[in-house]
Amino acid sequence: MGAMLQVAKVPETLRVREHIDLFSSYYPKPLPLAETLAVAGLQDIRNREFGELSGGQRQRVLFALALCGDPDIFFLDEPTVDLDVESRRQLWDEIRQLIARGKTVLLTTHYLEEADALADRVVVINRGQIIAEGTPAEIKASTAGRRIRCVSSIDPATVRALPGVIEVRRDREALEIHAREAEPILREMLMRGANNRVEAARLARTKGWL
Repeated sequence: MGAMLQVAKVPETLRVREHIDLFSSYYPKPLPLAETLAVAGLQDIRNREFGELSGGQRQRVLFALALCGDPDIFFLDEPTVDLDVESRRQLWDEIRQLIARGKTVLLTTHYLEEADALADRVVVINRGQIIAEGTPAEIKASTAGRRIRCVSSIDPATVRALPGVIEVRRDREALEIHAREAEPILREMLMRGANNRVEAARLARTKGWL
């Protein structure tokens, strides 16, 4: 296994090639140093100390440390943080090549575009709970719609049973409703009784993702 952790800390006085040499020694059949440097795009800074590197360059070194042992499984935690657009897409290409070689990659990211571009299967986690799982296309199809946030006396189970409602959850005094269309849901809720007070209906069309 190879891991690239967002909270990783390595000695800043070691040079890039020294870090890779050290981590390679932990594996029985590591990649040649030259290959690891090439894949991670580190040839030009191989002799620089880690403490002298920019944030993006440090990310590339950490990717190289996950890569150098030629593992079968990669755990990549926010691998493209601090990378510019060009470097990010270059790293995407490297991840795709790992997958093409039969490697398994578990990637965590806040960039929805990144998950859509790289993942065969996506798990969306909110506050420790899995709220969606499937292929990118399946998740986008299931989460498209509108958001309603309101204060209402109607029970969440009753709202959940309304046609077109995808999900309902309570957030303190308010209900958060995910629905295919907002207007019919609001109309039905207002018709349920005079005591039903919709205090705030904040609608936002999602762009295919949570």
